[in-house]
Amino acid sequence: MSIRPSFRHYDRSDLWGFELGRHPRRFKVVLHRAADKNLMFVAKVVMELTHFGTAEAEYRMWEAHHRGRSLVLVTHLERAELMVEQFADRGLPASIEPE
Repeated sequence: MSIRPSFRHYDRSDLWGFELGRHPRRFKVVLHRAADKNLMFVAKVVMELTHFGTAEAEYRMWEAHHRGRSLVLVTHLERAELMVEQFADRGLPASIEPE
């Protein structure tokens, strides 16, 4: 008889919010229209937070301005929450939606 306990297989599927062998859940970061902000300020903030180039940041800015919302990023929950907080710190409305 062995002193060591028998091997147990622990189910760690919920440890990080995903099942083993699958990718973690992804969330959309959506930028909303900021009526009281300068449009170039919005583009500058998008460039700072996402490291998009000028053209991509301006596209996201115009999309948010004309359509009311623009998909900025799809990522895991923690990073999405961080992005929304960073947009809020700069006075821009953003939200998280499940993919």
